Amino acid sequence: MKNMNLRPGTLFLGGAIVLALATAYFFYDYLRTVSKPTTSPKRAVVMAHVDIPARQVVTEQMVGLFSIPAEMALTNSISDLKEVVGKWTVVPIKQHEQVRRSDIAEKNKVPGLAPSIPEGMRAITIGISDTTAVAGAIFPGDHVDIIANVKDPRHNGAMVQLPLQNIEVLAIDRARRDTTEGATSSLTLLTTPQQAQLINMAVEAGPIRVMLRARDDKQISDNQGVNLDDFLRHPQTPEAPGPTKVEPPPAPPTPAKPRTIKIYDGGSPLKEFEVNK
Repeated sequence: MKNMNLRPGTLFLGGAIVLALATAYFFYDYLRTVSKPTTSPKRAVVMAHVDIPARQVVTEQMVGLFSIPAEMALTNSISDLKEVVGKWTVVPIKQHEQVRRSDIAEKNKVPGLAPSIPEGMRAITIGISDTTAVAGAIFPGDHVDIIANVKDPRHNGAMVQLPLQNIEVLAIDRARRDTTEGATSSLTLLTTPQQAQLINMAVEAGPIRVMLRARDDKQISDNQGVNLDDFLRHPQTPEAPGPTKVEPPPAPPTPAKPRTIKIYDGGSPLKEFEVNK
């Protein structure tokens, strides 16, 4: 029988081979594990395609729907484009950011007046007091007329005009919290650019007054203004009539005296007649 004793070098070489095979197996198993596709659940969220500034209406081109791992979705993120498009941003939203419910609001809930101004219109504020603006009776949504006091260049005298009529009031005063009280210090009006220039000119020319209109009154007056001469020529209030004179009734007509007609026959009267004619 042959001698089965192995040399020490042979044993060391065999052990090294076994260790190398085991290491290769475990490395292969690790690579296979990490290369497996993840089965993490996904969630669709609305994200911004571009930077969206605050107080801006959100359009379809600004946002999109993206699928991300559920654990990456924010708590108050939105998963439906219909809930975002057409709303207004309350805060800026950066590109590739998820849109949260707190980032958007309805138009009438957005801070500031800009969402309330129609395209082509402007908001302008004028200062008022109780005596120049109906003593706190004007509220947002009311319509007013502006009375301007200017100098008449033709007669070098004062003139009052009505340059602006049926102007909508957007806001009143500053940081107004009491909704039961009307304007006391300022009115913010909705105007065209030309009307805003007229208001500024009227304020610079002299004191202005504000007249409150009835809610349903849309009529525009064609009054051309009043100057001092018009005021002086204006008819005064007629004096109160004095006591009425009582005329005596007309006297009754005097009755005609009757006349007597006599009929004669042979010199002696036969009959006598009285007539009133």
